[in-house]
Parts: sequence; C-alpha cells; structure tokens
Amino acid sequence: MSYQIINQSWIKRVYKKRDNWSHKGDFGKILVFGGSLEYTGAPATVALAAVRAGADVAKIFAPKRAADIAASFSPEIIAIPFEKEYFDSDAFYAARKLSSWANVIEIGNGMGTGSNQGDFVNMVLKDIKKRLVVDADGVKLMNRNLLGSEILITPNTYEFNVLFGTNLSTNVDERAKTVKEKAKEYGTNILLKGHVDVISDGDQIFLNKVNSVYMTKGGTGDSLSGICAGLIGQGAKIIDAACAGAFINGYTGKYLARLKRESLSSLDIIDNIYSTITKWRYQ
Repeated sequence: MSYQIINQSWIKRVYKKRDNWSHKGDFGKILVFGGSLEYTGAPATVALAAVRAGADVAKIFAPKRAADIAASFSPEIIAIPFEKEYFDSDAFYAARKLSSWANVIEIGNGMGTGSNQGDFVNMVLKDIKKRLVVDADGVKLMNRNLLGSEILITPNTYEFNVLFGTNLSTNVDERAKTVKEKAKEYGTNILLKGHVDVISDGDQIFLNKVNSVYMTKGGTGDSLSGICAGLIGQGAKIIDAACAGAFINGYTGKYLARLKRESLSSLDIIDNIYSTITKWRYQ
C-alpha cells in the first residue's frame, strides 16, 4: 500500500503570504450548521477552531438554545438562532439564505440524529453549492450518494461504518485501502479519524501519525473539522486542508498532552493552535 506520511511541511503548503491590502473576509467566511437542545458546545468549538486556524469570520446557525450559548463563548462568534430545539426541513430555507455569505459550510456537529435533522442535512447537501465539511451527526445522517469533490467528510470509525456500511479493521493498511476505495467510488475527500488518521481523495492516500491517546475527549473532533473548514476558507485545496488540519490538530494535542494528560480538553487545543502554526510556518 503506497501512501505519504504527513508532517509539518503541510503547514507551509496551506498558509501563504498575505497582501498588505487584504481586508476582512479575504481569508475565509465560515458558516457552521450544528447544535441542538442537548449539544450546545459543538458548533462553538468548530467556529472557534476555524478562527484560530486563520479564518477571518465564523457564523453559526443553530437551534436557539445552542445559538445563545455559542454566542456566550466569544465575541468573535456570530450566532444566528433557529427558533426550535432541533433542525428540521423548515431550517433549510434560512440556511440557504445565510449560505450566500459563506465560502465554506461546516455541518453536523451536535445536531442529533433524528429524521428531521436528516432531512435538513440532505437538503443542504443537495441544494447548497458550496464547499462543505461534514462531521459527526452530519456523517451519520447524510445520503452518501450526495457526496462529491467539493465535500470533505471527517468521520470516526463508527460514523464511517454508519455511512458506508463497512466494518473497519485496526490494521492501517486495510483502513487506508478501504478509505481510498470509498473516496474513489463516491468522488469525494475523506479524513478518517483514529490513532492514525487516514486521508484520501480517491487517488492518493495520506497518513497522519501525530496524535495522542489523550485526545479521546469530546470536542477534539470538532476542533479538527473547524481547522479544516478554516483552511479551506483561506483558499487551501480540500485535500491539502484535510492533511494540514489533521497535523495541526494532532500535533497541538500531542504537545499539550505531555503537560496535561487526562486533563487535556478541546478548548486547550483551540487556544494553542497558534503555537503549532507559528512553530512550523516560518522555519
């Protein structure tokens, strides 16, 4: 099995020198669809990670309780409420209107897995023509036949199995083979999270081996999808953003785990994304 190992060089690949006359919005306008009555922190984690990864602006569209709580995380987050406890097909019309502002949409985190949420996810995938990052509940809800080249999915093993009906081995070569096959079959981009992250666009396979066992905490996948969305919003190719995002999230978590171990949280990672970027970008 032929593959490339991801390292710090991917950071220079996705971050380019900025023109002095750049202005707000030139480096990413990220729109996050997620959250529910119970899961209120996930969309905020995604949005903050996108901003810390360099995106200029992040907006969240979420059910009211999640939107209100997300707005309290940081003044950097613009939160727009949907006046129900969960997304449904009615939410799509507001989402479509909001999407004209964004250059990347991230969808799925904390959404819940009811049939109404599934209707919302698949309406977005079918009718909103933007680059998309689909994670978490979004992966479990989506119709895989709506996948395409402008989409990055970031499943864990369970979410991958739900989407494709395929049981994954822990053998890295076998996982890589399966991920490449599915990416090629559906013409899409896949970042399979795990002890070793496997990334493919159906042509090439990339492995990120920089992770930590302490990154099992809830929210570390949300930070990863937010970083990827932030990089895509800044102009990176989807596959490059997936590779660099996996390295940034994993390296930051691994470094912090040496200090915090069991106390590591996703917010720790978000607060230290800058250290990984600045460590490797300018060397």
